[in-house]
Amino acid sequence: MMLSIDTVISVLAAGIALLLLIFAVDWRYFRDWVVIFLFKSLIDFVWGSPVVNLKLIDYPVRLLPKFYNTCILFELWVFPILCILYNQVTRKKGLLPIIGYAILFSAGITAVEYPLEMYTDLIEYLEWSWFTTFYTLMITFLLSRSFIAFYRWGCDHFSKNE
Repeated sequence: MMLSIDTVISVLAAGIALLLLIFAVDWRYFRDWVVIFLFKSLIDFVWGSPVVNLKLIDYPVRLLPKFYNTCILFELWVFPILCILYNQVTRKKGLLPIIGYAILFSAGITAVEYPLEMYTDLIEYLEWSWFTTFYTLMITFLLSRSFIAFYRWGCDHFSKNE
């Protein structure tokens, strides 16, 4: 049985994300990372379906194609883990580094996605571009960073009132 390049890339992406989760994440902040993972998964899942339904992007090869028209591997596993790492790196940083790291993380993902779009069936840009990927990733990284800051503030604020 010969595995397709798309399958190999998908398995590698899932495996690398798992290794990052196990070995790169600082688990002292477990509560924060679970919140980020769930927030990011929700945002991506809610945003991903309309993008596909509007025929901006297509995912010809994907997990569970009878049930989902989006790339659930990326939206519910790889990207949320990368978002945890982004939030970990920017945890004690000011505004400019937060924006700078959002740019770097988004550029890195875009640099991987664009060749995947050109040479595989994992993603196909219809009414989309690498730049759209870049800025939407950046917005979602910044949204997750804003959300975790709000979450931490709320936990600190409301735990003082007990």
